[in-house]
Amino acid sequence: MTTLGGLGLFLLGMGVMTDGLKALAGESLHAWLTRFTHSPSSGALTGTVATAVLQSSSATTVTTVGFVAAGLLSFPQALGIIFGANLGTTVTGWMVALFGFKLKIGAAALPVVFAGAMVRTFGRGRWQEAGKAVAGFGVIFLGMDFMQSGMSAFQGTVTPDQFPPDTLTGRIILVGVGALITLVTQSSSAGVAISMTALSVGAINFPQAAAMIIGMDVGTTITAVMASIGSSQAARRTGLSHTLYNVFTAIGALLILSPYVWMLERTWPGSIAASPELALVGFHTLFNLLALVVGLPLAQTFAVLMERLVPDRTSSLAHRLDRRLLQEPAAATAALGATLGDEFAYMLDWTGRVLVSAPAPEGIPAAVVTQDLRDTRDFLDELNAAGEQGRYQPAIGAAMHALDHLQRWNSRMQKRGAVEGLLEDADSTAMVIEFRTLCAELRSSLAQGIDASSYQKISRFSARMNQLADAARDRAIEHAVAQDLSVADTGRRMAGTRWLQRVAHHAWRVSAHLSGFDLKEQLPPTAEPG
Repeated sequence: MTTLGGLGLFLLGMGVMTDGLKALAGESLHAWLTRFTHSPSSGALTGTVATAVLQSSSATTVTTVGFVAAGLLSFPQALGIIFGANLGTTVTGWMVALFGFKLKIGAAALPVVFAGAMVRTFGRGRWQEAGKAVAGFGVIFLGMDFMQSGMSAFQGTVTPDQFPPDTLTGRIILVGVGALITLVTQSSSAGVAISMTALSVGAINFPQAAAMIIGMDVGTTITAVMASIGSSQAARRTGLSHTLYNVFTAIGALLILSPYVWMLERTWPGSIAASPELALVGFHTLFNLLALVVGLPLAQTFAVLMERLVPDRTSSLAHRLDRRLLQEPAAATAALGATLGDEFAYMLDWTGRVLVSAPAPEGIPAAVVTQDLRDTRDFLDELNAAGEQGRYQPAIGAAMHALDHLQRWNSRMQKRGAVEGLLEDADSTAMVIEFRTLCAELRSSLAQGIDASSYQKISRFSARMNQLADAARDRAIEHAVAQDLSVADTGRRMAGTRWLQRVAHHAWRVSAHLSGFDLKEQLPPTAEPG
């Protein structure tokens, strides 16, 4: 019971410390992922540092998935981050080995927890998060102290002979045991701590502990694969990539285990017996480092293979949105912005086609577009409900406005009668041509971001349509009075003018909200069209 309680404290401490470190790192760490990742090699460095700072490979991986979905990172760059995250997780093992076993700070953990709790209670802003991280750090080693105390009761009772023998088959069985421990605890760091503790009291020998450590690395990918089922294309690629990479890493680790033990005993005789925990975490770091060195030159080829195994899915505008991303608001916000950009581009293309009586864009039926907009709304609701009020609230607010206009725009696109009335009105031909040109210009500029010139054009066009709408209505009524048009045709032309006015308004508002332009004042209309 003491051992289990210690494990619970360890997991609790890891969670609290990680939450505090993530809040302290804030958006700057997420920005580093994109700023310093220019290739798989630089991605490996940023992935290692980010995971070491956050003490959570899952947080790094989920954020990376979001940035790939948003187009902020290419998939080969993301692979480098994922490879580096594996190496970053070994920092926890070093921390446990040095502080938990060598310095034995378990006795001093309670004052650390108290100090962290006081800073968390009475501090303000970032000090509160720092206090949380310190308190979590103390709880980790309090848990380690309990685990060592509880595990010592098994000393002499549980021995290495009771575990699978040190053969290839036995090691493979222990790899499975390690993977199972990670699945149960949902933390490879906790599994490493369990293995170190069992090794320190002689319950298992060094090769057995090393085999279990290998299995724990594999176990982290099983959780990722399960979570990626039914998820976005970026998440499924990432999950499969992480799994294959860790399986190959595990095979390589099994191959170098015996040479590692031989080399260590030959170079520093008795080092394993004297410091088994340091030897174990050294092995964990070594095989992950070697896997990184071997894997990085093959990252581009590996990325091509993953893209073939998990091909692009373009049958949905909301394919970037993945509920897993909600764990990391920075990634969720990036994916949401990219999705709204895709939906805006689709509406611009669809509008341009409708204005020349062409069919809607191929591949995504109108009913799917409507459902995609609903899915985007649901994702946005969940992101807003997550309580990320300060840092991401401006982006969430802009997304709400943009999505509202996109949904209303989509509803107007179903009114084909109004469009036909617009195209039949010769007086509106110039405005139709100008708006179609504007739609094409906005769509082409979306990839680089809508510039001020394009924004001014759509803003002025919308303002001018507001002024011309009444004149167009009066002109249509005059034609009806002169019996040039039937009452029905007059109504269709008036509906067409209103349709163009409202769609232009939606295009202007979405452009402003997605590009961050000031909406307080609409630009005055120009005398000349365009």
